[in-house]
Amino acid sequence: MKQLFFGIDGGGTQSRLGICDETDRLIAQVKGGSTNRYAVGFDAACDNLRDLIQKLKIESGIDVQNCAAGCFASAGMSTEQETEDFRRFFTGEGIRCPLYLCNDALAALAGGTGTAEGIIVVSGTGSIAAGLDKNGRTARAGGLGHLIGDEGSGFKIGLDGIKAAAAALERRGERTILAPMLFNHYGVNTIRELFPFLYTNFDKSRVASFSPCVFQAAQQSDAVATHILTTAAQDLSLLTRSVYGALFDGTEAEVVFSGGILEHQSSFAKLTAAYICDVLPQVRIICRRFEPVVGACILARLGRQ
Repeated sequence: MKQLFFGIDGGGTQSRLGICDETDRLIAQVKGGSTNRYAVGFDAACDNLRDLIQKLKIESGIDVQNCAAGCFASAGMSTEQETEDFRRFFTGEGIRCPLYLCNDALAALAGGTGTAEGIIVVSGTGSIAAGLDKNGRTARAGGLGHLIGDEGSGFKIGLDGIKAAAAALERRGERTILAPMLFNHYGVNTIRELFPFLYTNFDKSRVASFSPCVFQAAQQSDAVATHILTTAAQDLSLLTRSVYGALFDGTEAEVVFSGGILEHQSSFAKLTAAYICDVLPQVRIICRRFEPVVGACILARLGRQ
């Protein structure tokens, strides 16, 4: 009888629980709510995990308690305390198999490379670079949130676009088509009409929603937008260099991209790849092989604990 492995890719908005066999073939998968304790709270995250486990059992007949090993990779989990809190949860649910707990970036990395070794660069609403070497050592750079991090992310690109538009409108910055695009995108007539979601009820996703306008402006050869994207690509290359130096200094390594910005903005992905290869000629940019939920199963199969 083939062994089965479970993997959970826990995101900030939704999560996936998958079952893979020894060949990394995904044979069952269910979706559920967020497992990020900082997005929904620890109790709600645990409730969502229970729902995933129960949903899988109902829909596929597979009980994760019977798996050979498992991996829970979630956003909002990095410290030993965060890891132990969730380990106690799984123990309380009767799951006794070897269990690897890590940040969701490592599941994306394992799925991307298929070998659980290399570097992943993520640029979505936020940004992070993370790495895993053949000895199981990990390193990360970024992932520090919008106040002190998120370089090269959709949020930072959107925010820089808003700032540039505001500067142009007040005639203290370079002229840019981002100014009229700003008003059209948010349906406002003045900068101050943006205050409710910028300050009163801060909404990170609404700031990030302006990033497509920056890409559009750059495609129209807007110098300000082009500079914003160049800086973002350079910032992502620096995150990559930080992780590479911690794990692979002087040796070859594979780098895989993930996140909405790098996956859907091909020109920006190529620009980022060029900067990464410029500062790290030893690395090779590869296309993603599997989804992150399969990556979590791969980590379980390889016995990362």
